[in-house]
Amino acid sequence: MKISRFVVFLVFAVILGTANIILSQEPLFKGYEVLVVKDLEVTPNAPAPDSAGSQIAEKVVYQVRRYSQKYGLFEAIVKEGAQEASSGKKTLLIQGTVKEYTQPTVGRRMGRSFIPGGEFTGTAAFAAHYQFIDQQSGKVIYETDLRTTSSGSHDTVEYAMERSGEALAKTITKYKGK
Repeated sequence: MKISRFVVFLVFAVILGTANIILSQEPLFKGYEVLVVKDLEVTPNAPAPDSAGSQIAEKVVYQVRRYSQKYGLFEAIVKEGAQEASSGKKTLLIQGTVKEYTQPTVGRRMGRSFIPGGEFTGTAAFAAHYQFIDQQSGKVIYETDLRTTSSGSHDTVEYAMERSGEALAKTITKYKGK
């Protein structure tokens, strides 16, 4: 009987202790007022067109603006070089590298049609490595790799990139504390 009470007490202590640590952490992107998105780098050995870096940057700006309108994330969200952001404000910079750019194929689509529910999955994919940098100090605050695929009805790399932009917007919303 004493052992079971001790175990219950120990479990409660662990749960409350970890919850306090999780809830007391400061959101990573709190205090940033401006977001600047740079064109992602397309390395020479990456199987992607040179325009992929610019395309994903535009999609990220669009998706983060959507989320910012809903949750009030940033005062300004711009693509680097498009327009000058408000100077003197705390600025978060996003840069990265394109890792994967996979075009859809008929063969993959046919192969997936034999899997139950496979016809609803897409065959195109996009992956990138993103870095979030404090513009004033140049310090990398957070890094993440995101890989997204298309869906069956929208089987294009552009749609996979759109989903990658939305996944990045969700990540920003999470770490902004909204």
